[in-house]
Amino acid sequence: MKKYGGSSVIELEPGAVEITIRTANTESFPCIYVEGAVESDETWMADDMSQDWSAVGTNAMFTDAGKTPEIFPFSYEKIYYQQREVLEDGVLFDFGRETFAAAEFFGLKDKAVRVQWGESREEALDREWSVIRFDRQPVDGRLSFEPYAFRYIFVSDKNAEAQAEYEYLPLAYRGSFHCSDEVLNRVWDTAAYTFHLNCREFFLDGIKRDRWVWAADAYQCLFVNRYLFWDQDLERRTLTALGGKDPFKVHINNIMDYSFFWIISLYEYYCTYGDRKFMEQIRPQMEHVMAFCRSRTDRDGFMRGRPGDWIFIDWAPMDKTGAVCAEQILYAKAMECFGKILQVLDGEDRGYLKLAKEVRDAVFAHFYDQQKGVFTDSYESGENRVTRQTNILAYLFLPCTEEQKRDIYTHVILNEKVPQITTPYFKFYENQVHCMEGNTGILEQSIRTYYGSMLETGATTLYEEYDPNMRGTEHYAMYGNPYEKSLCHAWSTSPVYLLGNYRLGVQNTGIAYDTFAVRPDLGGLASFSGTVPVGKGYVSVSMDSGEVRVTSTVPGGILQVFGREISLEPGKEAIVKKESGKKGRTE
Repeated sequence: MKKYGGSSVIELEPGAVEITIRTANTESFPCIYVEGAVESDETWMADDMSQDWSAVGTNAMFTDAGKTPEIFPFSYEKIYYQQREVLEDGVLFDFGRETFAAAEFFGLKDKAVRVQWGESREEALDREWSVIRFDRQPVDGRLSFEPYAFRYIFVSDKNAEAQAEYEYLPLAYRGSFHCSDEVLNRVWDTAAYTFHLNCREFFLDGIKRDRWVWAADAYQCLFVNRYLFWDQDLERRTLTALGGKDPFKVHINNIMDYSFFWIISLYEYYCTYGDRKFMEQIRPQMEHVMAFCRSRTDRDGFMRGRPGDWIFIDWAPMDKTGAVCAEQILYAKAMECFGKILQVLDGEDRGYLKLAKEVRDAVFAHFYDQQKGVFTDSYESGENRVTRQTNILAYLFLPCTEEQKRDIYTHVILNEKVPQITTPYFKFYENQVHCMEGNTGILEQSIRTYYGSMLETGATTLYEEYDPNMRGTEHYAMYGNPYEKSLCHAWSTSPVYLLGNYRLGVQNTGIAYDTFAVRPDLGGLASFSGTVPVGKGYVSVSMDSGEVRVTSTVPGGILQVFGREISLEPGKEAIVKKESGKKGRTE
């Protein structure tokens, strides 16, 4: 064995050669880049001097020696304000829509300057409550700041001029949607832009406030990503970051349901991409999280909140006493998904499918009101409170019969007496239930009245929470701060997924879309067209009251429309016409 010390160039001797490189980095990621007769790629293995070798992490963004993981390779673009308004005490810059950018100010006087960022005009002008604000001393009449979220910026100097540099992840918009309803088109475009702003190193929840990676937010981002960008690497980065490392001492994001959503997300990822290698790579994290959850299971098989746990589910008045029904539903689903991943990796589920069934049986026994046909939040408080959130999760994740699903839909989802959902987060799930019940026309109504009225408030991106009954600046308040609410939130972008899945109708029915269905549905629309990415290809769909046209560039697709089912041939357009009194004619 030869040692080469710190040499950057190594001459290889003829014959088979084994290369071991030891590197350390106390400040950031230890990494190597090798080019020549031998190159660094995903076939390399790494260890921490323990001889416990595992596959290295690689990334296509770092394909030359000048790029290192210490600096994430964002793209940049100069942007300019659309309006400069001189006020009594300074200047307000309006950039036209929400963005995430580094701002620079010049022409300033040589005295301390107050700079206030705002997602809304009111926030930027509020000296006390604007979330992002600084008092700084200009140098040579200039000030510069790292990227922040804003639409408006106030500077307490009437001479101030401004420019900014938009920082973003360069993503190709592979999905599209356009229809006969202009409100829906505006919502889709705004949702797509909102989502792009929150796609960075990971899927972020929002770009202003905490800018954190939250597991349940990320779960919904997976679905939106697959109908818009199909960026597999972004999903991997996010899921890896959320998993943490051993020892695992608290729930992901300190939220019980988020630990469950993370495991559910891993199986969703596998079904979408068929990436067994990533499942192996992330397996240690998955084992730690599941072992942690199992260690906190009570004798009756349920999980209850412990000191430090956050039982979230949704921003809603729910009964969270003792064992919470929604948590048990998600716990059972997480164990089922974990068991199915183990089947993929090991050929057997280690009893997790049985454990999942036992928890589900206990949920029906303790939380299901057979007389009313609904699930209650908690059986330990005696309140028997019924909420949309609990019953929606039961509909989606429990093996309910068709009759039980119909009861939930009738007695809860369509029941105006049950408190309405006010978060885009749970609108994601509620709208799925409407579509799965075949009540698809409600999707347009929901998007128009909820997201459409949000746009009427002047929104250029979609809000974290929205109550149509609020007025004016009430829309911006949260957590006791008048402007704390995120006005650009990833979990609000579900219209991209909902319209792609339930209007264009492209749905994965296998593993990695080896089989998929196209089930276009006009719902309440006169016409629509769009594309959905599938692997390296795409499916394009257009529909009006008279016909459907579908083109797929990948094999495995089945078109189901007008009571007919036909196989899709890659590269060949399928046209199905609806004829009066007939199911449809295929060309």
